[in-house]
Amino acid sequence: MAGSCRQLSIVVATLKDKVYLDGGHLYWVPGMADGSNRLPVDDGNPLGLIGVLNFSTPFNTSTNASTLFTSISKAPNGGAANNFAPNYYGGTLLANDDEFYLFGGATVAQTNFSPPDGDELLGYMESQYGDNGRAFHAGFLNVKLPDGVTRYVTYGGGVNVPSENKAWYFGGLRTESWGQIYSNYDNATYTPTNVSNSFVKLDMATQQQEVWSNVTLRGPPSRAGPSVVWVPVGEQGILVVLGGVTYPSFASSTGDSANPAQNRRDSPGFMSNIDIYDIAGDTWYQQPTVGSPPQYALGCAVVAHASDFSSFNIYYYGGYDAISEDSDMNDDVWILSLPSFMWMKVTSGAPDHGRAGHQCVMPYPDQMIIIGGRPSGNPNLCLEGDPPEFLQVYNLTAGRWQDSYDPESWNEYGVPEMIHMMIGGDFSGSATMTTPTPSGWQTPGLASVFATPYATTKLTTYYPYSTVGAANGTRGELDNDGGGGGTPSWLGPVLGVVLGLVFITAVVVAVLLYRRRKLLTKKTESEHSTDENGNRIASWLQSQNLDGKTITTTDDNRTQLDDTESRGYTPMRSPGHPEMRQYEPSEMLGTPLVELMDTSLTPELADSRINTGPAYPYDMKQSPFASAPHTPHSIFTPTSQSFFPGGAISQDHASSIHSSNNNGPAASSLSQIDERPDSPSLGNGDHHHFNNIASITNPTAADDHDRGGSGAHLQQHQTGDSPAVSPPLPVSPPSVTVDGEAADYVSIHRQGSNPLRRSVFRESENDLGDDEKEKDQR
Repeated sequence: MAGSCRQLSIVVATLKDKVYLDGGHLYWVPGMADGSNRLPVDDGNPLGLIGVLNFSTPFNTSTNASTLFTSISKAPNGGAANNFAPNYYGGTLLANDDEFYLFGGATVAQTNFSPPDGDELLGYMESQYGDNGRAFHAGFLNVKLPDGVTRYVTYGGGVNVPSENKAWYFGGLRTESWGQIYSNYDNATYTPTNVSNSFVKLDMATQQQEVWSNVTLRGPPSRAGPSVVWVPVGEQGILVVLGGVTYPSFASSTGDSANPAQNRRDSPGFMSNIDIYDIAGDTWYQQPTVGSPPQYALGCAVVAHASDFSSFNIYYYGGYDAISEDSDMNDDVWILSLPSFMWMKVTSGAPDHGRAGHQCVMPYPDQMIIIGGRPSGNPNLCLEGDPPEFLQVYNLTAGRWQDSYDPESWNEYGVPEMIHMMIGGDFSGSATMTTPTPSGWQTPGLASVFATPYATTKLTTYYPYSTVGAANGTRGELDNDGGGGGTPSWLGPVLGVVLGLVFITAVVVAVLLYRRRKLLTKKTESEHSTDENGNRIASWLQSQNLDGKTITTTDDNRTQLDDTESRGYTPMRSPGHPEMRQYEPSEMLGTPLVELMDTSLTPELADSRINTGPAYPYDMKQSPFASAPHTPHSIFTPTSQSFFPGGAISQDHASSIHSSNNNGPAASSLSQIDERPDSPSLGNGDHHHFNNIASITNPTAADDHDRGGSGAHLQQHQTGDSPAVSPPLPVSPPSVTVDGEAADYVSIHRQGSNPLRRSVFRESENDLGDDEKEKDQR
């Protein structure tokens, strides 16, 4: 199949978020293998399929309608419907939000089986409601009508009131014998030529215990092809009947009205004088209108109310005069506004775009979907469009047609400008014309009904609908231009969630920042405490009675680095790693350190374990003053700077780094150390601070010294570019390199081959041998 072409005399019912579509003359365009299409074909729906359109399904004017509908079968086990559920024309689906019943309509005459009897019909339960104590099973069921109610009626007007769990079928046509009705049949016995004065009511208050009743219309004239809508006014609402005709052409086998003159006399009044049924009072009223359209039948109508319920606007679209099947179809949209009872045409169309025999549903408060119908003229024509526009969408607020339907795009209803300029108020309501003008109320009883507000708490809505695969919820409050927008209903909850998350995040960040600040404070206090401990040790050493000179020797030419030494605290000594040990003299801030002139051999080491024999090297592992990372004599300077507030440098051991052009074991050990993030190596900063230090021990090592470490805490202060002058060396003489080996002070002294060393230090005579004394005297 290429798609739906047209469908005349269909019936629909809206159950929550679905539209069920049944009956009528459904024409399809068969698609051929070569891509061509045949003429439209009415197959009679032999499988008894009911179409289902979900309001969650988006579509546009180019969508093939056959792809939008799913279906359920009325036939047992999905086979042929035959006489169990034949296709009906001109009936209705009486429904609430959970179930519907196929009522009325004509069938096609068959020779091989007989249609159901007049008291038999089919119902469908989609979902359960109430508590009736009975088992519930979704699906179709057979229903037996009570006496006085027959399904042998067609072309009446059906209306459903879900909030009251009631439905009605108004007027229509019947055969002269009140018997079986066949569509387009030549035999007058089965042709619906007589007006039905029946008013059938279905009460669905209790599921599976529905109550059917029928009363004879007293007051309003019956007719064929009317539209009936429910308006929320009064205790239980009112029914408003619009349009319809007598002696319609669509009920004639010839395609022409059996009495066109009478048709023209009777039918215009069905638009100008509106029949109203008060449900609670079980009373009919009639009220004249102003500015009514011409007679129409087989159109469709929906109701939209202002947000403050000050006006109720009934939209009527399509239909035709039903005098001849060749008549033009209406494409105008009219509004009957209550309680002013004034008509206004809000949209003008073109006859070639009009249709009749269609149905209207409202998925949202501001939208109307047109389903099916047939166009004017040749019965072989399809609805306009390629593919045919089987579905159309009209915006009730803007008063214009839409190219598409999107379940995620909708708004609350706003009174069109043309209407609120006529009745007063604005888009949201506030109508000032609250009585029929200029005639006033026809009866006081009707005025009383309109003065009674309907309990809106009974109204249930099922929108918004989710699109395929994604939830929606985009809706806005009405703005003044009628185009939608405003504040969406979902904004409040979403904004609440977002603000809550922002608040929680702010609290978490504040806690983390507070903890980080505490950790930094504790770290600073720890470093300060470490520096104070070092100062206490230095003070203790300074307090010792140092009469002699410190002897610095070593028994290992390697420098070991524990990777914890650069952190600023003293590690546990490892007996397996001998380290250089040295005695740290005391210093005074701002006072240069010089070699103590009057030194002696052993008194200064009275309370130490160092072997004080003259000129004998000793094992540094026996010293209680083993190297600690805070002493200025360490080869590897710690990151903490608090111990040297003036930026003074221990030049003796700094010079030992650069001896022998950094080729000794100490340089080799340094080059193999991996830099740690929390303790960066001293090799990335200012190198010029060491140039003068290197020149003390090796004047040729200045270039190589640039590869040494940097540290703002190892600074040699100079002025301008003047050559460096070696300051007095502190306490222990430096270890210099002779032939690539680091020698101790005593060995160098015995050799006496280092003029630089001799020029710097002044030795005590008590420290020199006899040969040295004589040499010094000369």
